[in-house]
Amino acid sequence: MIGGLFMKGRRSAFLLSGQGVARRGWRSRLPLVVASLVCSLAWAGDPPPQPRKPNTRKLGLVIEVQGGGWGKATREDIGTVLEATANELVTHLSVPLEAPIVVTHTDGPPVALYGRGVRGEYRIHLHAHGENWHLYAYEFAHELCHLLSNHEGHRVPAGGVQPNQWFEEAVCEAASLYVLKNLAVSWGCLPPAPRWAEEAPLFRRFFETLIAEGHRRLPAGTPVGEWLRDNETALRKDPYLRQKNEVLANLLLPLFEADPAGWQALAYLNQNPEANQASLRSYLEDWYRSAPLPQRALVASVLALLHLEAFVPGEREASGPLLSHR
Repeated sequence: MIGGLFMKGRRSAFLLSGQGVARRGWRSRLPLVVASLVCSLAWAGDPPPQPRKPNTRKLGLVIEVQGGGWGKATREDIGTVLEATANELVTHLSVPLEAPIVVTHTDGPPVALYGRGVRGEYRIHLHAHGENWHLYAYEFAHELCHLLSNHEGHRVPAGGVQPNQWFEEAVCEAASLYVLKNLAVSWGCLPPAPRWAEEAPLFRRFFETLIAEGHRRLPAGTPVGEWLRDNETALRKDPYLRQKNEVLANLLLPLFEADPAGWQALAYLNQNPEANQASLRSYLEDWYRSAPLPQRALVASVLALLHLEAFVPGEREASGPLLSHR
């Protein structure tokens, strides 16, 4: 879930700063130049492949955009962006979601709802509207990440708190950053249709705006382990402290960039309700034990990043020690 005031503030800061206003100018000049340069570098020596449509349906994922409130954006165009967003994550999954995802607009914060709809469908509300395609990608990547992470495993009564939910929020923010960065490249080279290539620079600009925010950086001279000790108590009480959990999101992003197949590990998070109430170390070690061997490398790198690496009980012979990133 992304806080509503957070998204409204971020949308206005980005669009009113001049970056969003400049979109019309880009449409006639810059996108084609940037796309051409990116594709020339990416496909040097070979002609670039022809534009292709998203392949989420081949992967068993169905996204249905329903209802109104979207402003000038058509449901078909929204679906194109959401499918491209999903492609960046679900192409790495060995077992895709088995039910469709129904996406509707909300004036509140974006959210992946607990429970299923009457047809067994997953349900996501997005706050984005109009032709702000970067916001659709940003919000949907975050909420899709919750679905892929078995967020039902940490459902709590209204007003309750799940102690380790903040970590999942950080992972899902990393998913949004990952998608924005990748779409900036893939849509410059292989857009769903030629007209979409002009959006690639906006994805890049939005990504760069987010990643450079000062609150996302570790305080100067502060090791990750020390930052965690200083902030974990507050985060366990309130998982939506964006000024804090987005620090971890920035740190997690390089791990997934180095190992894109690591997104498969999301399917094994939140498997054990008891671990969800335990310490962060126990929560992450449960994730490690739940994951098959190929997916444990990503989890091990997370434990090492947070200086929580250790031998996982009962797994010494099967997988060896967790590697240190110190």
